[in-house]
Amino acid sequence: MSATQAEGVLLLSAMYGEGHRRAAQAVSLALDDLRPTLPHWEEDYFEFVDHRLNRLVARTYVLSVRHVPLLWHAFYRGTSRIAPDSALQRFLNGLGRQRLLRHLEERRPRIVVNTFPTPAGVLSTLRGYGEVTAANLVVITDYTVHSQWLHPNVDRYYVGSESVRDGMIRRGIPAERILATGIPIHPRFRDLPPRDEARRALGLDERPTVLAMAGAYGMMGGFPEIIAELLAQDVPCQILAIAGRDAQLKAALGQLQPGRRASLHVFGFVEDIERLYAASDFVFGKAGGLTVTESLQCGLPMLIYRPIPGQEQVNAAFVADQGAGIWVRERSGLGPAFRELATDAQRRSGLAEGARRLARPDAAAVIAKDVAHWHAR
Repeated sequence: MSATQAEGVLLLSAMYGEGHRRAAQAVSLALDDLRPTLPHWEEDYFEFVDHRLNRLVARTYVLSVRHVPLLWHAFYRGTSRIAPDSALQRFLNGLGRQRLLRHLEERRPRIVVNTFPTPAGVLSTLRGYGEVTAANLVVITDYTVHSQWLHPNVDRYYVGSESVRDGMIRRGIPAERILATGIPIHPRFRDLPPRDEARRALGLDERPTVLAMAGAYGMMGGFPEIIAELLAQDVPCQILAIAGRDAQLKAALGQLQPGRRASLHVFGFVEDIERLYAASDFVFGKAGGLTVTESLQCGLPMLIYRPIPGQEQVNAAFVADQGAGIWVRERSGLGPAFRELATDAQRRSGLAEGARRLARPDAAAVIAKDVAHWHAR
């Protein structure tokens, strides 16, 4: 919605992965349904830093995760418990601060909803200086607790599970500021067609179907070789391989030979990804927060491999510990785990039940209702 009026809701996300943007979009759509006259608009926060720097840093992030994941892990661990007044946190809370302040002064939102941690800290700092009065609401998009999300001047946190809420309380966040809503996803996931209908629409047959995703920017390193290994298991299946926005990855996947009993269907970036979930029996991927949440909503088991060190490893542990999927930690275990899920319908059924138990289909609507409550204050 265009926001030419003041007193609306600003949603701040980031292009570091697709999940933060999709979470903001889900809340925006829920606000459309709940309060269609309430002005709200979305922004990529790092455009306030510098749009050229934003794209450079985003590209560096993708390359480091794909090729040097331990470097990202070191940063993630190093910032997991830093104090709000530390030198590094003060630096991060200064990124884009003046340009954001000018935007806030121009548009005068009453509410800011953050689906990425950096702007939550920046807005907390502006609130601490008395420069803005907008409510600072934060949607945490992983199933973990990390210092980059935790700031003194945050009015409300929306988190994916009770375990995250409990962890935040142990870190000193007042319980009344935290709602365990689930992570918001697009409303299209609520009314999916039956699996056989979804398969017919995609030209698929009735073999077990695997939705295999490398991430929106192809961040799973060695993805073509991994898909080739899955195809080599020689089990009847059809793999829907998503290359995301990486054209070279899509081309490499297109060169693979599926073998005798398997078939391979290659896609680039898919905006309406829910139609592929609807056709699938299980999901193979890294355990991004939104991918996990979408899989749970669809009642699909996950086969998790090479999650990004840090937040995605915590997401992977959450899925495995709750009986909603399998986390393969070693390459030697990948083939056996894939064969198990592709051939054992009873095993898939048990994990699917675990996924359905964890689903929070109303997360976006619950968050939108609370945002509207804050707006009415």
